[in-house]
Amino acid sequence: MRLSFRFLLMLVPALAVVVLGFFTVMDRIEWEAVQKDLGQRARLVASSLEDTLVSELAATRSEKSRREAIEKTLNRTSSNSHVWGLELCSGEGKVIAYSSSVTPSFACEAAPRLSQEKADLFSVEGELFHRAVYAILNEQGKVAAYLMVIHNPSVFMAQNKRVLLNRKFVVGAFLCLVLMISVVTVLVHRWSVSQPIEQVSQAMKALLRGDVAKFTKAFENSAFAPLVEDLDKVLRTLRNAKAESEESNADLWSPTRLRNEVQRLFGDSRLCIIANREPYIHNRKGKNIDVVFPASGLVTAVEPIVRACSGLWIGHGSGTADRETADKRGLILVPPGKPEYALKRVWLTREQEHGYYYGFANEGLWPLCHIAHTRPLFRVDDYHHYRDVNQIFAEKFAEEMTEARPIALIQDYHFALLPGYIRQLKPEAITALFWHIPWPNPEVIRICPWKTELLRGMLGADLIGFHIQYHCNNFLDAVDTFLEARVDRENFSVTIAGHTCYVKPFPISVEWPSKYAVSGEQIPEVRFALLEELGLPQDAWIGLGVDRLDYTKGIVERLLAVERMLERRPDAVGKFVFIQISAPSRTHIKRYKELDDEVREVAARINSRFHQPGYEPIMLRIAHHDSPTVFRYYAAADVLLVTSLHDGMNLVAKEYVSARTDNGGALVLSSFTGAAREMNDALIVNPYDIEETAKAIYKGLTMNAEERVERMTRLRHQIASNNVYTWAGRFLAEVKAISELRESRAMGARVNGST
Repeated sequence: MRLSFRFLLMLVPALAVVVLGFFTVMDRIEWEAVQKDLGQRARLVASSLEDTLVSELAATRSEKSRREAIEKTLNRTSSNSHVWGLELCSGEGKVIAYSSSVTPSFACEAAPRLSQEKADLFSVEGELFHRAVYAILNEQGKVAAYLMVIHNPSVFMAQNKRVLLNRKFVVGAFLCLVLMISVVTVLVHRWSVSQPIEQVSQAMKALLRGDVAKFTKAFENSAFAPLVEDLDKVLRTLRNAKAESEESNADLWSPTRLRNEVQRLFGDSRLCIIANREPYIHNRKGKNIDVVFPASGLVTAVEPIVRACSGLWIGHGSGTADRETADKRGLILVPPGKPEYALKRVWLTREQEHGYYYGFANEGLWPLCHIAHTRPLFRVDDYHHYRDVNQIFAEKFAEEMTEARPIALIQDYHFALLPGYIRQLKPEAITALFWHIPWPNPEVIRICPWKTELLRGMLGADLIGFHIQYHCNNFLDAVDTFLEARVDRENFSVTIAGHTCYVKPFPISVEWPSKYAVSGEQIPEVRFALLEELGLPQDAWIGLGVDRLDYTKGIVERLLAVERMLERRPDAVGKFVFIQISAPSRTHIKRYKELDDEVREVAARINSRFHQPGYEPIMLRIAHHDSPTVFRYYAAADVLLVTSLHDGMNLVAKEYVSARTDNGGALVLSSFTGAAREMNDALIVNPYDIEETAKAIYKGLTMNAEERVERMTRLRHQIASNNVYTWAGRFLAEVKAISELRESRAMGARVNGST
């Protein structure tokens, strides 16, 4: 009953406030409407009398007869137009004439002032009057007199009494109805909801304690009785599964373990993530503001770190509503609604963004590092913007991180110069750079005109992380080739200008378990629904590709391999459908526009070649898809094709494995991805070898169930053991170790100096 009493206790005052507010607002609206109506009536009266009054005032007769004639006119008009009274005043504010219902006490001296302002209200002997004054102009356009039109508002308000009475009756009936519904709702809630829920709660507690007999007795005469046995079985199964899970996953990294590890390593120290992309983007959509969490592997991998320590994220503010949602310093607390850390947005000009991001980073460094047969473009203006933006981010870091020894975790190829700039501004800062894309051999790096500046900037970090050892080796080779520095290949470190930087591999991964993955039991339902949406038969073979629309992803080569598979295997024609999901990317750059045209052209040609009534083998989905949608496709796909021509890691392959909770599906994986070093149970291919890739596609489709399950089970175990939290934990542990080593060396230097 306490819940019911609280419900009524809140409802009754709320209704009282609503009704009081309703009447107050309606009275104000009614009164304003009356005043407006009186003003319009007064204006009409003045307009109708103006010519007559001008004639009377100009007539050549005695003052007495002129006043009598004017008063006669005023009395006639007053009685015919529902005007309470009329008064004519001279330009000096003296009384000329007035109707019989008023006296000169209505203050003609106010007439000149009122004619320039709004009408006013005044009181005589406790009664309220409405007064409006209009100038009467003679034939020369000069003021001949002022006409004061006086109404009694109470006459008009009285006309609305019936309306007010009806309104009160409707409100009263509404209140009675609401109170009746409230009482009935409270009673129904008590009898039909509260008591049964309390009964179920007590009985479930007994069952969870293992007291099945008590649980059964509580429901022996209840409609829930048939569920007792099934619930008991379910709970037994869950207990067993939990025990097995705890036993097998004791060493797995999780968000909780990562949070505890960050606090153990760094205590109350804040960590700062610096990345080009921000984790939450505010975009204006009409009158509303949408919050977007970008589908980015980098954001997914790094955000748990900054959440764990309530740190700071510095990123480029690119959203259309980013400025209006942040404070003057560009700061905003995120996630929205449940803030856990601060996001500092950096504002760039259009020229800076085009030069630094689209120019030097993505037309220069991206193709240079990926060796995907697209010629890198290096323009001096782009490099200058790249250098300036790196300097801006360093200054923003120095402004916000005022600790004695702040920690910066810099992300990716957008900030090769940033570690060096931070070291200049904050020499005591601990700086780690993670390079998310490949690092090529020295012969390729030689192409870049500013290679030495980039290498020196990167070596300003205390730690540089790559996905695989091969990229670490290439980086050390480049340093050895182009810089005067001491390269220690045993400890994988570089010492330059008295500073030591360590270079180590940290293979990045995905969250485990994925929040978007459905259970193994649900996958057949998800597949059935998706095939139905796509208009495909339930026995169709589904191939899938999920990538940004980028020339490094080997999408064209993938389509050619599908074409070759259909040539070699006629039994697949009419049954196999390949779905390519590609998010448009970097559309400002010419090469990406050309790739879009090329992919569409190749897909159209293949569809034309193998077309049958109701069947085309290639389905292009070139648009942005959110993560839940992509995971539906993962769950339905018989084979996923990851055929990158060169990739740092490629998290799509790992996402697919995390989505296959049924241990089904097959993965065709390029040997030129970092993931291929770990995922040995995938079908590894050379994406340039169309024949080999075609054979792998068919093998993935026709693989026997036992082999399919064995391969996917091992892949899932590998990803679970090396998930994104494992990556973050290992990377941060190395940062901490290097920090302590630096402190130890500094202390040793101070001791030696003092002796």
